Amino acid sequence: MKKSGVLGLIVALTMMLSACAGVQAGGGKQERKQGQDGKKIVVLSVFQTDPVYSQAEKMYEEKHPDVDIQIKEFSQGEGSNQEGDLEKYVNTTNTELLSGKGADLIALDVSGLPVGKYVDKQALVNLSELMKQDPDFDANSYEMNILDGAKMRGGLYSLPLRFFLDSLMGDAMAIEQSGVKFDDSTWTWGEFTTVGKRLAASGGHTYSMGNTPPEQMLNNLFVDNYARIVHEEKRPVSFDADAFVGLMEQVKTMYTDKVVTDGEVNAGDYFFAPSLILSPEDYFVGPAMFYEQGRIYHKPLAAGQQVGGTFVMHKNLGMNRNSKVQAEAWDFMKFLLSEEIQTMPGLQGFSVNKKVNEKTFKDLEDKGTIESPMGSAIPVEKKDIDMIKQMVNHAVTPQQNNSKIQTIIEEEAKAYFSGQKSAQAVADLVANRVTTYLNE
Repeated sequence: MKKSGVLGLIVALTMMLSACAGVQAGGGKQERKQGQDGKKIVVLSVFQTDPVYSQAEKMYEEKHPDVDIQIKEFSQGEGSNQEGDLEKYVNTTNTELLSGKGADLIALDVSGLPVGKYVDKQALVNLSELMKQDPDFDANSYEMNILDGAKMRGGLYSLPLRFFLDSLMGDAMAIEQSGVKFDDSTWTWGEFTTVGKRLAASGGHTYSMGNTPPEQMLNNLFVDNYARIVHEEKRPVSFDADAFVGLMEQVKTMYTDKVVTDGEVNAGDYFFAPSLILSPEDYFVGPAMFYEQGRIYHKPLAAGQQVGGTFVMHKNLGMNRNSKVQAEAWDFMKFLLSEEIQTMPGLQGFSVNKKVNEKTFKDLEDKGTIESPMGSAIPVEKKDIDMIKQMVNHAVTPQQNNSKIQTIIEEEAKAYFSGQKSAQAVADLVANRVTTYLNE
């Protein structure tokens, strides 16, 4: 695959990718759900079969012979209409959950599932309460900044088993040779623009970032600032059009000052590129695919954005508030968080289990090198491991990748960036369409 094609995938990914013992959290006692053999049945609804869930099912049932984990897959597999299947899955899940029916556990990764609406309608269990009530749940064993960041409406309703880190990769050699100094640990997009102009003046590369239409860049900032702009805590949902105007103007400045371009630029012929870190190894491999001497930099913050890194939730699970087997469902969720499952091969992302991450980081440091896709050895130094740890510990803002809202923004923002409409006019149109969609 060409480097520009790989970059496209990375950008797309960026824009883009018990103590209850049968008592409902905040509710009454639930009737047990059992099979003919007397086993308690826990149903997990997923769009597509996941080998991790399938293996975890077998392992859990071996340890708990009185429980039957049943994975309910919706997709018809290869050859089926995936887009049509996704729409049907969302509609079916909506109908079941909002009518008090459905599976005990629901995989919430599918874009289009209105998790906020489920929370508002009290269709999901507040997992924060289960954690508090469970004497066997040790919060110190988990990356609680991730779990706290994943909360909405004051509680944890969608539990991420894994997560990705959002960042920039950069041409460290060209940046060093430019002599331009900057602190990427706390920089803003405004500072990024200032730094970009100084870097371009040094002659290393013409642009700080290329191959990025302005409406795509706008969404790149919006997903990090969703909670600041879209206020879903109270109904009806409101949209801060003024804050959105600020984002649009900030993005337009990047293009006016020729720091970012939507024109085609060869891979590696720009100072920075978006980078979604899909694993600890990817921290090293990603930059090596584009630069002779590349490294990871922190992603800049928008004005008013909470200080700290952004992350993408992965393998998210919710519990049906009307489940009759909440105790067993919660126990299975804890099993999915265990070292036994979190160390299974093939899992993408970082674990929410601290011990798993610590072991992974130590193994990388002890190994000393990682092989690049081109076959060369990439050195793994302590300073790199320290930065990965710092990025994990400081990740506090989950990206909100709602494909419907991102499509609305792309459609409407083009008129502003082409000069056909004012920022305020576009912001008002976006606000109207987004709130109409979310308040349906």
